[in-house]
Amino acid sequence: MPSHLLLDTHIALWWFAGNTRLNAEVREAISQSVCWVSAVSIWEVAIKFRLGKLPVAPGLFLSAATHADMRLLPITPEHAAATSELTAFHHDPFDRLLIAQARQEHLTLLTADQALLAYGANVRLAV
Repeated sequence: MPSHLLLDTHIALWWFAGNTRLNAEVREAISQSVCWVSAVSIWEVAIKFRLGKLPVAPGLFLSAATHADMRLLPITPEHAAATSELTAFHHDPFDRLLIAQARQEHLTLLTADQALLAYGANVRLAV
C-alpha cells in the first residue's frame, strides 16, 4: 500500500522544478506515494508571488500539481480549528495549517524544515 504524503510548499516547488535538493531516496518516495498538495500551499505561493518573493505564479503551481496527478487538499473548518491544538514550536501560519491538515487527514507532511519535526510522527524530513 503506498504512503500518503502531504508536500510542504517548498518540497512541491522543488519536485516540479526537478531540483537536486531532493535526493534519490526522497524522489523515489514521492514517485511511489499518493501525494497531496494543499490549498494552503497554493495560497502561500500566491502571496509570495504577489510580494515578489517567488517567481512562480499560483496558476502555474496549481497546473503543475494537476499535471503531476497530485491530489488537491482543500482547507476545512476542522483544519483551521485544529491549529489551536498545536504547541507553538513553529509560528509560520502556513506550516501550522499544513501540520493540522496532515494530522486531521492522516497524512505525512514531507518537509525540509527541521523545526517541524517537533510535531512528531506526521512529519518526515526530506533532505
